Amino acid sequence: MKLGYWKIRGLAEPIRMLLQYLEQDYEEVVYECGDGPDFDKTCWFNIKFTLGYDFPNLPYFEDGEVKLTQTIPILNYICSKNDVGPSDAKSIAALDMCIHFLMDLNMANVRLCYGSAENLAANRGATVAGAQPGFKQLAEFLGGKSFLGGDKPCGTDFFCYEVLDRWVRLESYSLADFPSLTYYLERVRALPTLSKYFSSEESTRTWPLNNKMASFK
Repeated sequence: MKLGYWKIRGLAEPIRMLLQYLEQDYEEVVYECGDGPDFDKTCWFNIKFTLGYDFPNLPYFEDGEVKLTQTIPILNYICSKNDVGPSDAKSIAALDMCIHFLMDLNMANVRLCYGSAENLAANRGATVAGAQPGFKQLAEFLGGKSFLGGDKPCGTDFFCYEVLDRWVRLESYSLADFPSLTYYLERVRALPTLSKYFSSEESTRTWPLNNKMASFK
């Protein structure tokens, strides 16, 4: 298996977490943009349309003859192949709804981080405040479950972990009113097969959240 993405956590980190959780061996293909002010990305754009993908983009994922792009389809494929997550239509649809909700919640964070430093300083607190209703909805969806789909983690959990961790890194108090989400993050970190992933200094967890042009890395 092969996973290609920038040398950041970004949209590939939930995929990396899932693969680590499943103890799957894979090749990491890393692209690194140049330094400012140009932030050259030709390392990717020069080959983007030469790799045989239907819709070339990062992240990309290869597994034999399977070639996919976009985070959610990649997560879904890996979960389906490894029998991870619920199998009934209602639960699958609910988790699909949740992960798309999480994408919206994440975009507010991403827009702030990739904006100007002045905008970051001026709107950091307001952006976290604006995310609070979303955290409330997520906490209610989680309810008393250990993970979003029930007793065991699924692909949506790794996407959710990364989204929530981004907010906590932006402002440590982001989840202060939602202890159930804080405990949820702790449960994900405590998964036995992720111990090395979270503790190793060589893990991609040590990479920046965002790319070099972002005001908040």
